[in-house]
Amino acid sequence: MNNRIYLGGGLLDLGDQMRRQFERDDLKRLDFKVHSPQDDESINDKVNADQEHLAERIVANDINVMCKSDVLIFDYLPHNQGTIAEMGYIQGLMHSGYECKVYVQCTDIRQGTGHVNREQDRAEFSINQYVYGVILDITNGRGIQTWEEITQDLMKSYGKY
Repeated sequence: MNNRIYLGGGLLDLGDQMRRQFERDDLKRLDFKVHSPQDDESINDKVNADQEHLAERIVANDINVMCKSDVLIFDYLPHNQGTIAEMGYIQGLMHSGYECKVYVQCTDIRQGTGHVNREQDRAEFSINQYVYGVILDITNGRGIQTWEEITQDLMKSYGKY
């Protein structure tokens, strides 16, 4: 294992960018090699990136790094379509024999509060059940974890305690 981690999640608004930067820095502090797609200026410098075949280059760059990583960490948020697509892609690879460890967190502050409303249309947070099934599959049933749970498990798995 090369201790390489792919950090997937939203990166299109300032809050998401700051969150990915915090996660990247936290993992580097723990001595992991981290790839965050937002750091790939060839595709994610939204002001200066070459727009020709950009979609194809984004997919190629991200898949290339995901497939070279031992660990993938995704931040599931319902509006982050790219992250959801990446989780589905990895699920397909894993069903074809690809081996990696996957963690999924959800940084939506409404998730996991236990607030369940009797009126379904008033639920403050919900995960699409197909997507949740994918999350359960790629995490070997662990489902969604907190950042602290993920980093503690990584440290334990890699003997960094």
